[in-house]
Amino acid sequence: MRALRIASLIAVPLLLAALAIGFFLFERQGGFAPYRVPKDSGRVVANDAQTLQRGEYLARIGDCAACHTTSGGAPWVGGRGFATGYGMIYSSNLSSDREHGIGAWSVDEFAHAMRHGVSRRGPLYPVFPYEHFATLDEADIDALYAYLRSLPASANVPPANRLDFPASSRSALVLWRMLHYRPQAQSPAAAREDRGRYLVDGLGHCAMCHSTREANGALAVDGYLAGGRIPGSGWYAPSLDAKQLQRYSVEQLADYLRAGASDHGAAYGPMAEVTYRSLQFLNEEDAVAMARYLKNVPRRPARKTEFTLLPDPPRQQAVAGNGAEIYRQACADCHGKDGEGKVGQYPALRDAVAATAPDPINAVRIVLYGGFAAATAHNPQPYSMPPFVQQLNPGEIAAVTNYVRETFGGQRSQLTAADVEAMHGIVLD
Repeated sequence: MRALRIASLIAVPLLLAALAIGFFLFERQGGFAPYRVPKDSGRVVANDAQTLQRGEYLARIGDCAACHTTSGGAPWVGGRGFATGYGMIYSSNLSSDREHGIGAWSVDEFAHAMRHGVSRRGPLYPVFPYEHFATLDEADIDALYAYLRSLPASANVPPANRLDFPASSRSALVLWRMLHYRPQAQSPAAAREDRGRYLVDGLGHCAMCHSTREANGALAVDGYLAGGRIPGSGWYAPSLDAKQLQRYSVEQLADYLRAGASDHGAAYGPMAEVTYRSLQFLNEEDAVAMARYLKNVPRRPARKTEFTLLPDPPRQQAVAGNGAEIYRQACADCHGKDGEGKVGQYPALRDAVAATAPDPINAVRIVLYGGFAAATAHNPQPYSMPPFVQQLNPGEIAAVTNYVRETFGGQRSQLTAADVEAMHGIVLD
């Protein structure tokens, strides 16, 4: 016991010394700089019609209103909830209200929040994509600031976050950021060299959904645009590398971004919302730039998905029904007996993303709840798929999904009724 007491007496000072050295090195690297909200430099931002129009366009490309607007609520006043593995986070009020919005913020404070995720109210949770917005140049941030300041003021107060400890602690958030975030040096000239990458990695923040995440929630360095489950949504965002997108030409992909539909498939779920609220407003030049960049993203090594088949004994239960027969009766009239679909109406299932993705959750939930594409200026009357949750039981849904993924996607699929029920639970949670 005496030896343990001596060891503990030695260990505590050593731990404190290690922490002190770590904090010192972190500070030397500029690590604490993001937590210091800058003083108002007095810089004035133009608010002429051209600047406001530019800011509105950028806000749409960034899909800002979608996150800061509740369903059926007033735009821009916050309150939309985001489910995470550690609780619920609600978006903030971005109106021009001086007390509850950003009406009293200087452009320096706004730029700091955009680039470093720290506002005058403290560190922001990483559901806000500040790491992506850090690449924005000053002119674009100024235009966004001017546009948001032109919005009507609202005193709306979003609900308080409901987070489990330690995520509820801002100190723990700072520690998480120390481990996973470093401020990036800004180089507007470099950012402008590739307009497509500037939009994909910056305002578009595509990696927030389409990249693989580590167990701690951070984006994996080697998982850039490699696909993954979207936290809290019950959807899988597919890889966006060149191999996945090889079926599209640059022009076809640009058209898909703005229309939300193509001969190769349609956007459903969260992507349909992004298309409706944001991407359909891309001008042609920016859409082509994004498509050109995405067509050249290097393929990343395959990473394990979050989906795992349930363990035995559920695995030993026979899947009810016959997938091929269910497909013939319920699906073939629209999607074709060979999964070829109907151009301009019903998407092909052969080599479709839901059929080829390593995670089957998209295919399961589209069969369960249907698929609803976005109505856009470039696709004003989209075709939708009806839900089958009340027509097929979980075993039959597993069987037809297995058939589609094996026959048209080349995937070895062994879903059971229990797997479908588990995915149904993910969606309902």
